[in-house]
Amino acid sequence: MGKLATNYIFTVLYQLLLMLTPFITTPYVSRILKAEGIGIDAYVLSIVQLFVVFIVLSLPMYGSRQIAVQKDRHDTSKEFWSIFIFQIINSLLTLFVFLIFISFIHEHKLLYYIHLTTLFAYCIDISWYFVGKEEMKKIAIRNMIVKVSGIILIFTLIKDYNDLPLYVAINGGTLLIGQLIMWVPLFKEIIFIKVGFKDIVHHIKPLILLFIPQLMIQVYVLVNRIVLGNVSGEIEVGFYNQANKVVKIAIGLVASLGTVLLPRMASEFSKGNYGELKRYTQITLQFVLMITLPMTLGMMAIAPNFVVWFLGEGFSKVSIILIMMSPVIFFVGLANVFGVQLLVATNQQKKYSISIIVGAVLSLIINIGLVSTLGSLATTIALLVAEGVGALIQMYYARKYFELNTFARFFVKYLLLSILVFISVILVGHYIHIAPVLLTLLQVMVGTTIYFSGLILVRDSFVMKVYNKIRGRML
Repeated sequence: MGKLATNYIFTVLYQLLLMLTPFITTPYVSRILKAEGIGIDAYVLSIVQLFVVFIVLSLPMYGSRQIAVQKDRHDTSKEFWSIFIFQIINSLLTLFVFLIFISFIHEHKLLYYIHLTTLFAYCIDISWYFVGKEEMKKIAIRNMIVKVSGIILIFTLIKDYNDLPLYVAINGGTLLIGQLIMWVPLFKEIIFIKVGFKDIVHHIKPLILLFIPQLMIQVYVLVNRIVLGNVSGEIEVGFYNQANKVVKIAIGLVASLGTVLLPRMASEFSKGNYGELKRYTQITLQFVLMITLPMTLGMMAIAPNFVVWFLGEGFSKVSIILIMMSPVIFFVGLANVFGVQLLVATNQQKKYSISIIVGAVLSLIINIGLVSTLGSLATTIALLVAEGVGALIQMYYARKYFELNTFARFFVKYLLLSILVFISVILVGHYIHIAPVLLTLLQVMVGTTIYFSGLILVRDSFVMKVYNKIRGRML
């Protein structure tokens, strides 16, 4: 578990930087670009992300899984080059379609051209190789450098609403530089090997099988956002996008676990170590429940005060959206365990695809049916349905890898403690009157203290294991 713990720590460190970045930049950017600029950026980016989906396909999951099961440097190098050549061919075709698309666009054309840097960054993304090799430290350090550079440039160069194109260029440019940096350590690990047409083509079928659910995910992540923009306007997209950004910060801590464990689970499955699969599943499931439930209820509790100072005037509606969207943290946590760590790692793509497709279709129907009357709230409900239904279906398909009674016991325990956190945070917000920023910090400190005190009082098995390991190393 040592390497897994190290990988998770570095991945979480990056996620913590992601958490701090919005705290640093979002209050500034939302005031400089205003709700209209934020909305335009969100709307254009949602369309660009559709093309990103076709560039990326399912390479992060597929590539890392394939690299994880290779036996030596020669096989690893051959697998890498065959996957990457396929990636480049597919990327060039997608870029060609994107240029045709731009030629027919009249609004925000400059922003779309600037986003070519964003697309090219994904064309040469090889982070899946390092994930497969369980070398998350290199990815985390790269991402940290990129994020810090982006923060500095935003505060230095973005001064008013007219700097929106420059803001887009900074985000795309730093992403591209970050991808280029990763090629330096890569050449120290792989060798150039000639690959044939068959070596490249045999990746198509498994990539498409994994791509179908990834494409369906975009139905409720991006297409619903585009529908929202066309029906309710760009400002509503801005409201939804700001709430989604906050929720994604919390989701990042959970998603890190899936990223770290996918190659390990795939490796154990390829060796036939089903006992290890179940052991890892129980550990990660307990951990996910332990962190997602308090994060979900805690986010709901701090939302009204948090939005006041974090986003500023004109974003009051975001607090309602954020409260409604918070359960997504819990559902994504379950999906990372049952979907990514189990179904994908054990080559059960068909079942994984079914869960995503059902959720996506329901999401699209709900969004189209309600968006004209509820606006961004409708898109939020659609997101909840997609994530919730998908997670439950994945849980059913993966039922042989975990004990339902154990899951229920963990769920009830952490939910009760999380409800206690929710009540305490609400009371702090109601009875203590200080500056909004200080109030949010106080709410987080009180909630965290109460939750971990509760874990210690009930002698939670996960917490006690961590405590005993730390104590053992100190003695």
